Amino acid sequence: MSETALYEPAMLAELRTVMEEDFTLLVETFLTDTQTRIRSISEALQQGDADAFRRACHSLKGSASNLGLTELEHFARRGEEMGHSGSLDGAGERLDEISAAFSRIEPVLKAEITGS
Repeated sequence: MSETALYEPAMLAELRTVMEEDFTLLVETFLTDTQTRIRSISEALQQGDADAFRRACHSLKGSASNLGLTELEHFARRGEEMGHSGSLDGAGERLDEISAAFSRIEPVLKAEITGS
């Protein structure tokens, strides 16, 4: 997405400083939890449950925001807004956007914790 940066490097650097040795655990937990949340978003979509879709997107939005993952946060917010509307028309596209944003940030986060 061109108008939204992938993430805020300064925020990750600040978290690394503040969290010290717990930074790796934070990132690993985020990676695992995000996979679970994306599955929950997909399941809510398959079940036609707009409220569950909204809740899962909201949860992902908050987690992404806490790490400064601006692109993922943006797409999760769009999914949350869609869930608020009660309609899941176009929700497959939101899920695709969220999944793609996670695919882009995942290697960045893994590099942050492996030092590569």
